[in-house]
Amino acid sequence: MVRRTAVMVLGALAIVASVFRFTDAPGPGLDPDALSYLGAARALVSDGAFRIPTAPWWSDSATAPLAHFPPGYSAVLAVPIALGADARLAARIVQSVAAGITVTALMLVLWPVTGAWGAVLGVLAVVLSPAFALVHLSVLSEPLFLALVALALWSFVRRPRAALTHGTIAAAATMVRYAGLSVAGAAALWALRDRSTPWRERVQRAALALAPSLLAMAAWTLTRPRAPGQAAPIRQLAFYGHWMPTLREGARTVAHLLVPLLEWEPVPKLAAVGTLVALAALVWSTTRAPDDTTPPDTGPRATGERALLEATGILALCYAALVVASRAVADPDIPFDFRLAAPLVSLVVVAVSVVAARAWRVISAPARVFGVLAVAVWSAVAIRTGYEQVDYALTEGNDFAGRDWRESPTLAWARAQDSTRAIYTNWPCAIWFHLDRRARDLPGDTDDRTLRDFVARLRASGGAVVAWSVQSPETAPTDSIVARAGLVRVATFSDGAVFAAPPAPPATPTATAPVALPVAPAAAHR
Repeated sequence: MVRRTAVMVLGALAIVASVFRFTDAPGPGLDPDALSYLGAARALVSDGAFRIPTAPWWSDSATAPLAHFPPGYSAVLAVPIALGADARLAARIVQSVAAGITVTALMLVLWPVTGAWGAVLGVLAVVLSPAFALVHLSVLSEPLFLALVALALWSFVRRPRAALTHGTIAAAATMVRYAGLSVAGAAALWALRDRSTPWRERVQRAALALAPSLLAMAAWTLTRPRAPGQAAPIRQLAFYGHWMPTLREGARTVAHLLVPLLEWEPVPKLAAVGTLVALAALVWSTTRAPDDTTPPDTGPRATGERALLEATGILALCYAALVVASRAVADPDIPFDFRLAAPLVSLVVVAVSVVAARAWRVISAPARVFGVLAVAVWSAVAIRTGYEQVDYALTEGNDFAGRDWRESPTLAWARAQDSTRAIYTNWPCAIWFHLDRRARDLPGDTDDRTLRDFVARLRASGGAVVAWSVQSPETAPTDSIVARAGLVRVATFSDGAVFAAPPAPPATPTATAPVALPVAPAAAHR
């Protein structure tokens, strides 16, 4: 116990210190989603409400209610902010602590069934994965979500009948990311799989595991304020096709996870396929029995292995099913990328670690040598890839923390403007990240009525349109807005331009009734 505790504490402290160091300036990376996360956290501390520092072009307010994301991550970020940390430092603290929780929880579930070496190597494989490194270098909700998934896995295995504990963790995951509903579904299935209890008790435990997430979602849905004039829902439910680009992106993601290389393209498909074949052979070697008369292993280690494999399988399948269902009926733009794959990476690596530890006891010496060499090569390449990611984040900066945004001449123009001047832009997050100033979106369409109203509001507020050359998916193309609205170019820069409203049309004189002039008296009356 002393050795295990020491290793876990050292491992957790090492990953906490590493994540905190690797998100130093110019980090952490600033994804557009970070505008909502950080802005809502600051608003919660200052105003007691979840509001983001941007609004639609037609809004009288420069802020809007948090809508696209659940409030859990922002609520956690608000804790260090309330204690005096600035928003980006708060994110670094939360990301680091979340990574430490993930490492500790995974070690707790792996150590009893794989031993010390299996637990350490399994956690290292998770940490070295490109997906894990990528999401911890930026202000994203995935690190906190990963920590909650790891805690759910631990509670499934170590507290198998604690349905309320499972449900509470699932509710927290749901409030961090809506994908946390998959954890709630997995908790319900975990309760139903227990054949040692009657069906009625299993159903009761499944309902108890689901209830916290459903209550949390209902509470957030009913209490979340709506933006005035909100015309459309966040998601349009329908059946979306055109799956091939999404599936191709998913295949590239899997290939890069299996064979992390310094260059993203071309993907070494043969190496990825070879890795999959090797993993399949590893699984087959551990499932085949030496002979038909060998009784099944019912020892504590074998029981723990089966429980851990079942738990990882249920969590992974529920998460994958929710992602696929969301892509099919809620959002056709969901990408099967590293961010989406990060929870699956942790779960799959845990399962592979269990299988590898079991295989180590049954495979031959040459197979062991081959396995050690394969793990060493993969680790070396993953370390090199991770080094490239970290070095880029610490020198250039990820996303809107990048050098091109920090040194943007268009942003410099906006910095020089009076703080009371209204700004409309295709990237409000850039204005807020670097100037700590609120900005409104540009219109999302270019029909005549919308543009007439937009120009009228722009003229009335004396505002400016700050349009970067990089197109935003949230607004209409800026060239179309400028051309159809007749905006006047104020300044041009290497990465964007600034526009103002066109002059108001001259007032049209209105027709008036003729004025009756006095008539001179007739000569006879003089």
